[in-house]
Amino acid sequence: MPMRIGIMGGTFDPIHNGHLLLARDALEALDLHKLVFIPNYLSPHKLARSAAPAPLRAAMVRAAIEGEQGFEMDEVEILRGGPSYTIDTALHLRTLYPEADLFYLIGEDNLPELHTWRRVDELRCMIQLVVIARAADSPPHPYITLHQRRIDISATEVRQRIAKGQSIRYLVPDKVREIIENHQLYRGII
Repeated sequence: MPMRIGIMGGTFDPIHNGHLLLARDALEALDLHKLVFIPNYLSPHKLARSAAPAPLRAAMVRAAIEGEQGFEMDEVEILRGGPSYTIDTALHLRTLYPEADLFYLIGEDNLPELHTWRRVDELRCMIQLVVIARAADSPPHPYITLHQRRIDISATEVRQRIAKGQSIRYLVPDKVREIIENHQLYRGII
């Protein structure tokens, strides 16, 4: 049986407990051998907003998954620099794991823009897209669907709470909170 590898890419600005719950659910529901977090250097879909420095976002992901069985991180997009395109990362992973079944997790909110992704038809042939659906009545599509448990945590909310001086305890892992505090990230950003 081929290795089954899940991929969760994103800005992770910052990574939060919602990401981790979704990743654990996917790992178990898809019977994955491992799930690889891939923080991007620069999202081509979020060019208007500046993110925390890529090395710090990678450090937060590393801290969040430390000691978590089945979770790994690959810094390929951070090391590559520039806009991060899923097709380039899929080609990289296909080189590392030529025989593996690859499952790329995307939020249901990405479906309307999927046709704009670079070389999306080639991407669909290389990996299986897995849609994380928020509602039971999600629009029809040809991909594997995982129904997300109700998680009301977003990176935007975390950044806004920090900017307002509010607590982010229980929203992010303690080690992530320490990195945010030590580097004074997201201060004054609303």
